[in-house]
Amino acid sequence: MTFSRKTAKYASQHEVEQLLLNYTTTNTKMQYTELDNLAQIRSGYPFRGSVKHDPAGDIRVLQIRDLRRGETLNVEALSRVMAPNHHSAHLLQPDDIVLPARGDHRKAVPFTLTEPTIPSNHLHAVRVTSPDVLPGYLCWALNQPEPQHAMQNEARGTAMPLLTRRSLGRINIPMPTLATQRQIVELHELWQREQTLTQQLLTNREHMLNGMIQQLMNIEQAVITPPDGDTQ
Repeated sequence: MTFSRKTAKYASQHEVEQLLLNYTTTNTKMQYTELDNLAQIRSGYPFRGSVKHDPAGDIRVLQIRDLRRGETLNVEALSRVMAPNHHSAHLLQPDDIVLPARGDHRKAVPFTLTEPTIPSNHLHAVRVTSPDVLPGYLCWALNQPEPQHAMQNEARGTAMPLLTRRSLGRINIPMPTLATQRQIVELHELWQREQTLTQQLLTNREHMLNGMIQQLMNIEQAVITPPDGDTQ
C-alpha cells in the first residue's frame, strides 16, 4: 500500500484512519515491540494535594483535564505554580508524549509547548529513546484501537482505573519502516489540519446563520410593534 499527499488531501477522517489502521493490521510482516524498548516512561510530579493556580507562578502544570480538550494543548489553559523542589527531572520536552495514568480516558497527546511545564502525578510522560521510531508515529500508534484496548485491560481498579508505568511499558507497538512512519505522520497531520479548517468553516456558517435569524426576528418585531404614540 502506498500513501500520497493527494490521498490525504481528499480523504475523509474515517477514510484516513481506516487506511492507516488497515495497513498496520493486515501487513503480515509487521513487527511489534514493547513500548519499554522504544521509550523512557516517567510518572508525573508527585504534588501534595491538588494543584492550585498561582498567577505569579513560573512554571506550568499539565493535568488530565488539559488532555481532554483535544490534541492541541492550550498553554493559557494550564495552571501556573511556583517551581517545586526537584522539578527539573519532570520537565517536559518537545516531542514528549503525555497520557493519563488514571481514569478511562487514555488518549496520548504530543507535547508541543515552549514554556517550562511539568505533568501532574496522574499523567505518564513518554520520551522516545530508540532511533527506530518517530515520536509523531508513536503518539499516533498509542491512540489506535489495539494499544488502547491493551491499556484498558492492563488498568487496575474500578472508580479510577490505574495504568501503572510498568503496565504501560508492556504495550506492544506495531513497527513499520521509518519511511512508512513518516507517511503515517504526514497523513495524520493533514487530517488534523482538515479537521481544524472544517470546524472553522462550520463555526463561521453558524455565526452567519444566527445573524440571518436575528435579522428576521428584528423585521418581525418591527412589523408587529406599532410606532410610539400610535393608537388603534
